[in-house]
Amino acid sequence: MARRGPKPKQGAREANGRLSRKKPDIMKRLVGMHDKAEREAMRPGIEARHRHYGLDPRIGKDQMAGSFVGRLAMSGEITQQQYEAAVRYCEVYQEMQATVGGPKPSGAVNLNATRGMPAPENVERSKKALADWRAAVAVVQERQNEVRAGGALIAALDYCVLRDESHTHMVGWMREGLNALARHFKIGDKRKAA
Repeated sequence: MARRGPKPKQGAREANGRLSRKKPDIMKRLVGMHDKAEREAMRPGIEARHRHYGLDPRIGKDQMAGSFVGRLAMSGEITQQQYEAAVRYCEVYQEMQATVGGPKPSGAVNLNATRGMPAPENVERSKKALADWRAAVAVVQERQNEVRAGGALIAALDYCVLRDESHTHMVGWMREGLNALARHFKIGDKRKAA
């Protein structure tokens, strides 16, 4: 017959059988429980990354493994400067979307969102967000014009960076676009080309 009641907690005990109330013992118990809970929360994501992308579970915990561009950076197919340019490009895009009231990403749920009347509009911030987005698109378009029909830089950035879709045939074009953006955002060593 099975034992009834809650399972006894693990940890150092006093002579009377109670869990130790010494500060180091309490901290060991709390850290041990947190690590176990954290591992259990991360396990499905790490297993999915291993199953879908073949990533080693030790590196599957890295935040970069969660996006196509991050996995390319981890494997060395794009440079760190290109990865930083991609992250900055996403930030500029998100700021522009928030400014113009663009549609939310599909399936996105923000549990911390506040409901009710919107905040007063910050005109200067809106102007800056739109100017930053237009400047970034202009830089990519300029590079696209230089390579002429030899690539689809804007499409590669849209699909691989903004939509986070895995299109390996567009990686070369994406690199070209990210190099232009890295120069535009002044990422990396100014003497070296990205």
